[in-house]
Amino acid sequence: MAATRNTISGGLFLNAVIQSHTVTVRLPPQVTPALSGAPPRTEAFTGRDDELSMLLGLLDPAPDNGAATRAEPDRPRAALVTGLGGAGKTELALQAAHLARERGWFPGGVLFTDLRGYADLPCHCDVPGHAEQHGLDEGPSHDRAAQGRQRGARPGEVLGELLRALGLDPERVPSGTQDRSRLFATVLDAYAEQGRPILLVLDNASSAEQVRPLLPGTGKALITSRHTLDVGARLLDLGMLAPGAAIGLLARALRLARGDADTRVAREPAAAADIAGLCGGLPLAVRIVAALLAADPARPLRAMAEDLEEAATRLDELSYEDRGVRAAFELSYRHLEAEEARMFRLMTAAPGPDLSVETAAVVADREPRGARRLLEALHRAHLVERGGAYGRWRMHDLVRLYAEERARDQAGPDRHEEACDRLLDHCCARARAAGAWLSLPEAQARREAQARREAQARPEAQLQRESQARREEFASREEAVTWLDAEGRTLVAAVTAAAGRGDRARSHALAVDLAPYFEFRQRTGDWITTALAAVDAAGRLGHHAELAAAMTLGNAYRLARRYDESAAQLRRALGLARDDRARSPVLHNLGLTYLRMGALAKAEACHRRDRRICALAGDLRGRAQAAVALGDALRARRRHPEAAKMLTEAVTLLQRLDGLGLGNPTALMHARVNLALTYLAGRPDRTPTYILWQLCAALAAARDLDDRHAQALIFMNLSTAYRNRCAACHGPSALAWGRRAVTLFEELGDSYHRARALTALGLAAGPEEARRSLAEALSIFEALGAGRECREVRALSRADRTEPPRREACTADESEQVRDWVDDLPHAVLRGDDGRLGDVLIPGCTIG
Repeated sequence: MAATRNTISGGLFLNAVIQSHTVTVRLPPQVTPALSGAPPRTEAFTGRDDELSMLLGLLDPAPDNGAATRAEPDRPRAALVTGLGGAGKTELALQAAHLARERGWFPGGVLFTDLRGYADLPCHCDVPGHAEQHGLDEGPSHDRAAQGRQRGARPGEVLGELLRALGLDPERVPSGTQDRSRLFATVLDAYAEQGRPILLVLDNASSAEQVRPLLPGTGKALITSRHTLDVGARLLDLGMLAPGAAIGLLARALRLARGDADTRVAREPAAAADIAGLCGGLPLAVRIVAALLAADPARPLRAMAEDLEEAATRLDELSYEDRGVRAAFELSYRHLEAEEARMFRLMTAAPGPDLSVETAAVVADREPRGARRLLEALHRAHLVERGGAYGRWRMHDLVRLYAEERARDQAGPDRHEEACDRLLDHCCARARAAGAWLSLPEAQARREAQARREAQARPEAQLQRESQARREEFASREEAVTWLDAEGRTLVAAVTAAAGRGDRARSHALAVDLAPYFEFRQRTGDWITTALAAVDAAGRLGHHAELAAAMTLGNAYRLARRYDESAAQLRRALGLARDDRARSPVLHNLGLTYLRMGALAKAEACHRRDRRICALAGDLRGRAQAAVALGDALRARRRHPEAAKMLTEAVTLLQRLDGLGLGNPTALMHARVNLALTYLAGRPDRTPTYILWQLCAALAAARDLDDRHAQALIFMNLSTAYRNRCAACHGPSALAWGRRAVTLFEELGDSYHRARALTALGLAAGPEEARRSLAEALSIFEALGAGRECREVRALSRADRTEPPRREACTADESEQVRDWVDDLPHAVLRGDDGRLGDVLIPGCTIG
């Protein structure tokens, strides 16, 4: 090997290294073997085109000159590829390094070194009491974490190896890490100045302290790590392969091993997709499966998929010779501090696809800030991922299986069962408090929340509070709904988890308390799932629990349009009710189901009986709700004058209750919509503006309640109401609101009402759009088995609607100002300009 000579002038000698004013480094004429000795890349590499392009864009020397540099002055010279163990970080870096050298960007070669940052680590993370012995409470301090993670190859040792690989005489390599780092940077710069830049690849780094002394001064470097390190590099978080890419990797690996004759992926595409899904897109897992299949060419993919389906043994299956998914995760786990590892294990106590900081704080019995710091540490280790929203976290499916194994091993020291109990208590308390804002008058919900807060503030109660993280109350309806939206999937999973643990009381209570939310958000599937769990749990909890569960399931079935099942459950609930107070809500809901079934006389009878019970009990709120439902039943029976009278009574009564702080904005919204529809069916020509006004007043309530389903229904009815007022003057408005209804129902995933909105749009649109809309509505109704609706749409499709629209309601002397006011009213409401509802521009229009 040719020697490298340093010619020094004017410096200070420190052993064999020099801090000098001028250093001239004479380099060997040939590239040493070490510079071209990077590990080979694999031919099965696939699915990382975007990530590879990003790295190559960073390594490309062309942008370092000219306009590109001016456009990106802070372009880093190093890239850090991070990700979960087995994600393919090293392979990506090697692919980029080899391509960069092939393109002539680094004629000096590639220096590759494995820093062994995760090898041979002692595991203290499972030792009971380890965190307490070190005074840990709310997460690791940065200083202690840094000291504990300087593992693997030491920077000084690596620098010595690199300097020798660069051709430096071993006797001239200084002893100190800092001196070696300076010399290393000098040598790399010298190579670059002579037109032979070298690419440095630092694989498997575990800490910033391990990397910083190795970074070149002006050269470029690729770094891989399971942790996100602060080393001034461009970050590339390597995620999982997309399903198609994972299948492609499996097929490519099999072809490389067995040749083109192995066509199992092509022959069994469904099984290949299942394998990719069970591997979670983790390249290491896919490669292990490919190796197992290659070793047994007679093994069908379906058999492999079936072996992987059992969660308890999946990690056992994902092992081949010296490679294993469990082993890959073990290296990252052993790198954790004790409290981080405990959080990692206890996260498995939280059911559902992800969890919030609040939930993590509950299961770990920590304050939210401490829990957040622990989650962020796990995220830096790529053992958890960020969820769909800020503050939510999730695990890769295979990582969760590994975490569950570790949790079982440490269930006693971690007090895992206590963590599960804490979480269920928390979910029940929060769901009950949130549900109150949806089912009680706002003023009453606010008073009860304040009373509970004051009770908790008393000294004896304060001693019983476990943590601020588990506060139960909400300051407003909006806050309660926001929490329910965020935690909905966790709460559904908690109902099932409680049932699985034999905890019938909490499974039942949580399911019943979630019912108002599921109805509000139209979450039919979740409602039925939890209601069935409640019915199953109620059998041993007494007749009150059975009644509540039967009514909950009956209402869920009604929302799902499973009316016979709904009626059966509600009739069962009625039989369980032992007094009129219990019968009243059951009658109300049974009447609603009968109305949907078309059993109009039964619906009317139920609502009249309910209204009579409420009147005798002095229950004004119940009486108002019964009047709304009764008015709707009378409208369906085409008894429009009676319906209008009943609904007007309901509106008046609900407004009175609102003034007393006992209002029900949802019921008032429904009353206004039903009143508008009653006039639309019974007196369309005499009250067209009044109809629109009531719909807009209802729209203001739907906006305030954030009830998007109600908004969509009102949009659909606005289309009909504008067409009723005057198709000639308000045709564009009728068309616009019809389209908005169709779009919103599609966003909400409500096929039935989307078909209804398409029907309304078909009546407002021009011939071609009307034909398309009605055809699509018919197709949806046919798929849903909605026979009556299919007949109606077919009749509309056959009708001759080629005549130009007539001025049904407008008068010749109506001012343009009035027409503009009418057209703009719903837009004004959505803008929050409720004052427009009080404008008196329509003579003879009775408002309120």
